[in-house]
Amino acid sequence: MEPAAKYGRVACKIMKILIEADPRTQLMIVLLTSVAVFIADFSVIPWIILVVALYLFAQGIYKQTAQYLLAALALYLLQIWVSISSLEIMTIFRFLTFLGLRFIPVLMSALALARVPSGKLIASLRKIGLPMGLLVTLAVSFRFMPVMKLEYEAIQISARLRGVSVVSPKNWLRPLSTFEYTIVPLMMRSLKISDELAASATTKGIDHPGRKTSIYQISLGWRDAVLTIAYIGLLVAVLVKGGGGAL
Repeated sequence: MEPAAKYGRVACKIMKILIEADPRTQLMIVLLTSVAVFIADFSVIPWIILVVALYLFAQGIYKQTAQYLLAALALYLLQIWVSISSLEIMTIFRFLTFLGLRFIPVLMSALALARVPSGKLIASLRKIGLPMGLLVTLAVSFRFMPVMKLEYEAIQISARLRGVSVVSPKNWLRPLSTFEYTIVPLMMRSLKISDELAASATTKGIDHPGRKTSIYQISLGWRDAVLTIAYIGLLVAVLVKGGGGAL
């Protein structure tokens, strides 16, 4: 078992080297996806989602990619069901599913960037020449949602033990209490996290006016070139096949 485990660790390291991309490349992927979603016909959106899924699989992100694909499939089926319905109220749901399918590719493309450590992200984007205020905003924005998700899950575990969880149907009849037991702790925890982030950033010298160094080695390589060219080629092929016309 020991040789197999050793070879497995080596294979994982090799795979990580092959799929790891520079944060600047990952940010460019997000921007390219946003532009493609904006100019694409709605019928092309499922193909764009598949292109982004291939990109995430190449980055080694499997579980979250599968979850997003299932969510996109559910929204697409709901969109078809709403389209054939004759009820006027279904127009609202059709608009919501339309927006959801438009936003899913962009959210998916940001998954890889959200996994980048904030220090590495800032060090990489600093090479572009962006102002420090914008760099900090981007770093915090990409790290905020995953942290809030973990905090929400922790709050729900505590609320479930006390019988006041928002997922419990019996609590849906008490929306004010549910709000108090769920949203208020999340807001208080957010304030505490913001204070901790500010203290951590100050300790690391974020407000130092001089030249800053980083422990990360930031450089664009052949992996970034191959990944960018392949991604652009797939997006162009999808848009050309679908006509590329905006709704």
